[in-house]
Amino acid sequence: MSELTPPKRRILIDGLQADECDVEVFQEWNRGGLSCVHTTCMNYTFDNTRDALSALSRWRRAFRHHPDLIEQARTADDITRIAESGRTAVILGFQNTLPLEDDLALVEIFYDLGIRCLQMSYNHQGLAGSGCLEPNDSGLSLYGKKIISEMNRLGMIVDVSHCGLRTTLDSIEHSSQPIAVTHSNPSSFGTKYGHKFELTHRLKSDDVLKKVAETGGMFGMVLFPAMLPGGIDCKLETFVDMVEHAASVVGHKSLGLGTDFVWRRPLSYIRQVRTGRSTYDWAPVVPPVWPEWMRTPADLPRLADELARRKWTEEQIDDFLGQNWLDYYRRILG
Repeated sequence: MSELTPPKRRILIDGLQADECDVEVFQEWNRGGLSCVHTTCMNYTFDNTRDALSALSRWRRAFRHHPDLIEQARTADDITRIAESGRTAVILGFQNTLPLEDDLALVEIFYDLGIRCLQMSYNHQGLAGSGCLEPNDSGLSLYGKKIISEMNRLGMIVDVSHCGLRTTLDSIEHSSQPIAVTHSNPSSFGTKYGHKFELTHRLKSDDVLKKVAETGGMFGMVLFPAMLPGGIDCKLETFVDMVEHAASVVGHKSLGLGTDFVWRRPLSYIRQVRTGRSTYDWAPVVPPVWPEWMRTPADLPRLADELARRKWTEEQIDDFLGQNWLDYYRRILG
């Protein structure tokens, strides 16, 4: 077990990581002073109910074996309590509704087991709605609407990061609680400044950003290389340019981080999330290489230095790096 316990200068929250349930990851969180991480609790992004339970059981074991580094959080009060102890609070979520299969009652079962976030689809068509790769986005299904209503009742985060446009807008409209885009970037940054992105289908329009913000939701800025302007060659300054562009669209109070760190995941995981369940065995995908200024989660405090250099106020820096997420979690999770 690690003895790394740096002082937490501020609340630092990552709205989405999908990394391995691994002590090396927990140590990097600790080195970076992360107060809280919302992490994807799935062996693969296409887990069925049984596979999801297996992934959840692995996290349960991790909490038991590494209590000096991490603890599961179910509420906002849990987050502040755990962060004050110098450890990282972990919110567990699913990036797909597949663990529910076709049983609405499993929403409450997984809630009772500690799951606090569900993404309505992952790139492809699901029972709840359409992913961003689908050529015909049919929007939320009746089942998807019932899932959201149940999540609203219980107090769970509705995530639409990988959803198609119509499914995204349907989710915003149908949910009685503010939703989240936990990990994406604004497509208008590339349009306005001529920057190139690899995964353009994963970016969100200004219209979506505004609707999320207007309803009290959150937008997490992603650091996954394929969604950075220029990919691995993206500079810290360019990423912060994009953050400032997003702030010009929706203001500072709706923005946070959602890095999508997967730096410890095996190539088999990267293949299936990029290409889909039926093709990933043969997909020509290479592991993502992270920019030199952001190799692991321990590098996240560098963002504060760049924001300060640009004369952001301490309140604005605190908001972006974690306070906005914490306020959102208070509204949704209680």
